[in-house]
Amino acid sequence: MRPATDRLRDYVLCARALGPGAHAMWAILWKETKNLRVRLRLGRHRPAEIYSLQTIYGPLYFRDNFGDITNLVPIFYQQVYRVRALPQTGVILDVGANIGLAAAWLAHHNPERTIYCFEPLAASAALIGLNCPGAKVEQVAVGARPGCVRLRVDRDRVMASRIPCRWETREEEFEVTALDDFGAARGLEEIALIKIDAEGMEGEILEGARATLTRTWQVVLETHGPSLHAEAIRRLRRAGFRIDSERFGEATGLVFASRGAG
Repeated sequence: MRPATDRLRDYVLCARALGPGAHAMWAILWKETKNLRVRLRLGRHRPAEIYSLQTIYGPLYFRDNFGDITNLVPIFYQQVYRVRALPQTGVILDVGANIGLAAAWLAHHNPERTIYCFEPLAASAALIGLNCPGAKVEQVAVGARPGCVRLRVDRDRVMASRIPCRWETREEEFEVTALDDFGAARGLEEIALIKIDAEGMEGEILEGARATLTRTWQVVLETHGPSLHAEAIRRLRRAGFRIDSERFGEATGLVFASRGAG
């Protein structure tokens, strides 16, 4: 885990970069430091409450929980997904869309694209329409084949995960679709980008997307564990992708893959 001083520096720089004015900057910084204040018993979370922050990308919406705001720095300030205007044609598939922050980032740089967001948790899926109004929201998990899957869900319903969590969870069952079945039903002929952040289901998602991947130009994929990281790279290479870059840290990794235009 990064030192608290480094995280605080990122909060300050993020607020300065994203806030369209002094008031907005202070509001962003105040919300970014909420988890710290809760740990110091100087505040408490109210997960049922939704608040908005004004940013240079427009208003963004969050629940007052331990998780939503933590994605602001990596997605909008550090720009971990790196993708901006996509050079190839086709739709965008956001698998594991959470509250729609990555979709909002992608929509900002690709305003004319159709974006499909897949998110199994109803409370998270409900915020996608606020953060990315043009997105088509599918409240469903994605896997190898249609059916059901049991995932670990935290008390505040921030995340539905296949991997163990540090905090208390309980198992819940969710409907599953496969990207191949979804694409066939929607008649999707070309996919400019698939972004995947699905908390341990990345291998199953790629398994259920064999046909879809043949029509896909780019993949950005977050991995959870070294074995899943290696498996994702193998699957993408077998599907004809070039691995443009990949890295794995203490617990998660990130893979960027693409295929040539010719």
